[in-house]
Formats: sequence, C-alpha cells, structure tokens
Amino acid sequence: MAWHVFIPDSLLEESDDPKIRTYKVGQIARACAIFGVEHVWIYRAGGRDGKFIKTILEYAETPQYLRKRLFPLMPELRYVGVIPPLRTPHHKLKGKPKVGEIREGFAFRRGKRVYADIGLDELATVEGGVEGRATFRIVSVKPLRVIPARPVEYWGYRVHLTGKSLAKTLKKAGLDLSIATSRRGRDVREVKLPPLEGEVGFVFGSPRKGVMELLGEEEYDFDLILNTIPNQRTKTVRTEEAVLATLAVFNLIRRD
Repeated sequence: MAWHVFIPDSLLEESDDPKIRTYKVGQIARACAIFGVEHVWIYRAGGRDGKFIKTILEYAETPQYLRKRLFPLMPELRYVGVIPPLRTPHHKLKGKPKVGEIREGFAFRRGKRVYADIGLDELATVEGGVEGRATFRIVSVKPLRVIPARPVEYWGYRVHLTGKSLAKTLKKAGLDLSIATSRRGRDVREVKLPPLEGEVGFVFGSPRKGVMELLGEEEYDFDLILNTIPNQRTKTVRTEEAVLATLAVFNLIRRD
C-alpha cells in the first residue's frame, strides 16, 4: 500500500510572509513523513506557488548531508531553517559505517571510478555504475564500497508537480481508493470505511476553495467524500492542519 496526498498550487494564497509560507509547507512535509506518505501531488488550482511548494517539500525530504550537492543557493530556500526536521529513516546521522547498512547518497564520476557521498567522513566507491541521487547498501567498510539497493522501510516521499487540473492529476496517479476531504462531507465516524489497500489518495482543497469547488466542471468519481474533522470549533481549518488530522485518523486503521 502507498499513500498519496494531493494539495493545490494555491496552498499559500493567503500568506505573504516568506518565512510563514516556508513553515506552512514544512508542516505538510512533516505530516507526510510522520504517517509514511510516499507521494505528494501538487495540482493546478490557479495558484502561482507550485514550484516553490515543490522545492520546499523536496528540500525537506532530502537528507541534510546531501542538500548542498542537490540544491543551489536560491531565494526560495532563504527561510528553510524554520522547517522542522523530518527524522525519517533515510535522514541518517554520521557514525561508523556498518556492512549491510542502507544509506541515501549522491554518486558522481571522478575519472574512471564512481564515488558516492553517503554522509560519512569519506566517499564510498560505487559498484554498479549509478550516478546522481540513489540509495546504497554498504558492502565493505575497508575500503568503503557500496552497491545500489532498495530500502525495506519508509524512505521518504516523492513530489509531483503536474501542472494539470485536479481531475487530470488524480487520473494520472492511478489510485485504487480516492478520498476527498470536505467540511460538507460525511462524518468519518459514521462511515464504514473500505480496506485501505493499493494506492490510496487523500485530496485537500485550498484556503479559499474546497475540493469540489476546485474540481469545477470536470468529472471525477471519488470513492469517499469525508469530513475528517467533525465538530470543528474554528471557522476554518488550514490545509496543513487538515493533512495532519486526516492522516492521523486513517493511520488508526492502517494495517500494512
């Protein structure tokens, strides 16, 4: 099973302060990491912040030791210090390398050999010809050698900026179960929820428009339209708050 979160490119339409904008996106990154979301989709909703949202989400997901290699200096990253650390399994700290350990790294060619920065004091020699960001397993400590590997635990999320409408983005994702969140949806406590299997998507609206309003005249048949924060005591719920609350509810019944 994989979880997908869908957010609009108009997520930040009510925020002008660049520090607050960065923090809001960081909150979504943190919520997705806490509950093991594997895909974050940014759909077109009339906003202008799609690239900014994508950059901040990707920066947050990248292990700290790789950020300087993968992200050049840019205005969008000015306030990334306010982003809470994700502390996911692939955000490893420095330590003594161990055979069998899996680490995220960045591989590059130097002469005839390929080396990888895996967040240790020395570069590792790569067996396998992979270049760019990749996941590696340590197969030797002296000398330090790695091979490409596939992680067996949660390893962060991928960010997709589609430039497409909500309906087209949902169709592109190929979901097995799609859940729209809405204050006007059915009370989640009163719905018999289907098994959470396959590709499961949670769809969120913008500060000014709900999911159904953003869908507009396009057609998409959601499996469920739910109010995941029944009896809310505030006039509005921010998108980053809705993401955290919704994933927390469904995490209670997750069985993978």
